[in-house]
Amino acid sequence: MADSNFRGPIASMGALEDVNPTVTGTTVVAAIAPTDGPSMFYQGVGFPDPRSAPFSKDFSRPGQQAAFLQISDVYTVDAIPQAQNTTVIAAAQVATATVNVSLSTIAVTNFSSGAASIAYGVPIRPLGTTVVAVAPIALDFGFASGTTIANSTAVQVSNTSLFYPGQWIIIGNVANTTGTASLITQVQTTINATTIGVSPVPATALGAPIGGADLFGGQYLPPGTQFGPANTTASFHRPSSLAGFYRVNNPAEMLARSISIAASTIVNGTGTFLVSGWDVWGSPMTELLTASGTTPVYSRKAFKFVNTVLANNNSGTATVNLGIGDNFGFPLVLDQWSHVQVFAGNTAVPNNVGFSTAATGAATNTSGDVRGTILLSGIGTGTPISSVATTDNVKRLVIIQNVPQSILLQTTPNTLAPMFGTAQV
Repeated sequence: MADSNFRGPIASMGALEDVNPTVTGTTVVAAIAPTDGPSMFYQGVGFPDPRSAPFSKDFSRPGQQAAFLQISDVYTVDAIPQAQNTTVIAAAQVATATVNVSLSTIAVTNFSSGAASIAYGVPIRPLGTTVVAVAPIALDFGFASGTTIANSTAVQVSNTSLFYPGQWIIIGNVANTTGTASLITQVQTTINATTIGVSPVPATALGAPIGGADLFGGQYLPPGTQFGPANTTASFHRPSSLAGFYRVNNPAEMLARSISIAASTIVNGTGTFLVSGWDVWGSPMTELLTASGTTPVYSRKAFKFVNTVLANNNSGTATVNLGIGDNFGFPLVLDQWSHVQVFAGNTAVPNNVGFSTAATGAATNTSGDVRGTILLSGIGTGTPISSVATTDNVKRLVIIQNVPQSILLQTTPNTLAPMFGTAQV
């Protein structure tokens, strides 16, 4: 489509354009279309420099019009992290050289309504692939939480406004009776103010995190036997919310954090462990951690999904504990502290203490996070923002990033690094 210049203004009225009074004449009822929602503008929104008048409307060339780029704050994280725990990924596991540590498959016991928590066996589609993989462990999973009943459609939730009929979701840890896999299911109805109905039904009764799935508007697809896709059910996790024609990244699902490891009884005193998984966008990533005793060490990178933890050069065997720390990752590149606002437990972070900006240069398995991190408490690598901000299933973490002009204009489908960081390793 050709570039266009026109007088404007642009008015996107959505459901406001079609309203009708009811029979009594006291209530306005709007016709809500499935694609109603926000407008999107590639590389942001600008406004012209009024000193540049008159505008040469009969020409169109790069750099023709003087303008200012209006940058908006982006809520990239808005969620309650799971409480820090040094054994939640693996507890007292015996690790042998060149063998993967046995990861936990037991549902989280410190589940708290409204807080994110671990989910097991979550289907994901790693970035750049078309094949669904199953992540053994998802950290801080979910945009909501609920309580299931075995073999029942009813799921108790704290906020039914987050759900709508036809919505595909993933309920953590309830796909089987042992709680080792997560269930892809569809919201059928809102039963009452605190209950939704889903199908397929959970296999076990559990307090569980609830995340988003990848199919939106599936009811509008033609039958698979004719022109539609072969499968009209969701198939993997997608951290997005429906917004009319668009799906938008959901800040309630953008938590990613550090991994902790402690290892004792190592013959040579130290041992290295290679943590492999995926980041919050589904990019494969690794980090090599060196452990030397019962005091935990923490990754510099923020993981969303854990796949394996491989014991490398520890001679003999070691007893290993794996958990989560309080370093949290930024979903978008942070290159200057002045480009972000952070609230931990409703308290604004006042200065740049605790921030680590995005690592520069090519990523390695020992480099820092490709987008940067913030350390909330002393339970992690670096200097914390506070000694009292330890995650506890209660304190909310809110990250508001301001994407600077230089990053916004440099980022294209062919050049993603300015906004999303160098390629993970």
